[in-house]
Amino acid sequence: MNSETYKRCSIMVRIVCFALPLVVLFGVYVFGVTGATTNAAEPSVEAIRRVIVDVDAGPDDAWALFHLLSSPGVRVEAIVCVKGNTNVTNVGRNVLRVLTTLAKEKEIPVYLGSNERLITPEPASASNGGYFGSDGFSDIDFSDLPDPDMTLLRTSTFNDLNNLIAQYPQQITFIQLGPSTNLALLFKVFPETRHRIREVFIMGGNRHGVGNTEKAAEFNFYSDPEAAHIVINNFAGNITILPWETASRENLVTNQTWRFEVLGNSSHPLLQMLNPVEKKPLGDEDNWMPCDLLVAMAFTHPELVTETKRYRADVELYGWLTRGQLVLDHMNQGLGNVTIVDNMDSEKILQMLMESTNPA
Repeated sequence: MNSETYKRCSIMVRIVCFALPLVVLFGVYVFGVTGATTNAAEPSVEAIRRVIVDVDAGPDDAWALFHLLSSPGVRVEAIVCVKGNTNVTNVGRNVLRVLTTLAKEKEIPVYLGSNERLITPEPASASNGGYFGSDGFSDIDFSDLPDPDMTLLRTSTFNDLNNLIAQYPQQITFIQLGPSTNLALLFKVFPETRHRIREVFIMGGNRHGVGNTEKAAEFNFYSDPEAAHIVINNFAGNITILPWETASRENLVTNQTWRFEVLGNSSHPLLQMLNPVEKKPLGDEDNWMPCDLLVAMAFTHPELVTETKRYRADVELYGWLTRGQLVLDHMNQGLGNVTIVDNMDSEKILQMLMESTNPA
């Protein structure tokens, strides 16, 4: 080997010796510090879908909470209680029963919201719910279960919600499962939240004028029409509504035999608690209609939604026979910020329910 070749080899060896540690350090950084080797099942920070859930805590709300809390990538930042199926204190108690059953009562803040509609007095048919008893959980005796810790309920509701939304601008979806009173108050007290919430999902209203409380009104909208009006007219982002007619479609209601003898046969503690709550109010010919659960599933799994239409929308406030009715601008279908969910994949919904209540 001549002297020139020797010099070149010596230089290359030095370069390799200098560069190799840098390559190793870079690999440690990429695959260690940045988390490239973390479990793929764990969602990244960017993949987290944050939600605030507003409930009036009947059993259908309980199903929705269970689904959201069981969904990877969904983080329930807060649960807010509103008067609907029962008074707001009972709603809070029912929420804590669900969270305690799931061993999550100390993980998620639960807030007591409004205990009355925006404009009083209330109509008699919207005063106390009734279908699920006076307590919203069919007045079932829960003496064999531990009492929920009512001191966990928080009352600094709207300040805390405003701060939470400001902390995560355009990251939080508001899922409205009861009357819209709390969200309307939040928009009025803190108008900036109207632009900071990412999107709103609502169970309520009726797209064909078919009511379940009055002839032409659905319970949630009829319980506080002004609140629904404020939400729909003051939120410019995407609003997804699953109305009463969709929840009551033949393919989306389930017979009692499947609900209690198939799904209800699970040993899951939530099922054991909800079985008597849901069975008691059902008549012989009634079907099981988990309305709020459908909204939660439409949020977590949009592929379950098989049919939608988009409209401008409003809520009737003055009609003698139609107060509280959701009114859609059918003449300009396709425009506006309100998406109506018209149908969902019922087979996949039932399959997901079985999988979530019978984990491997």
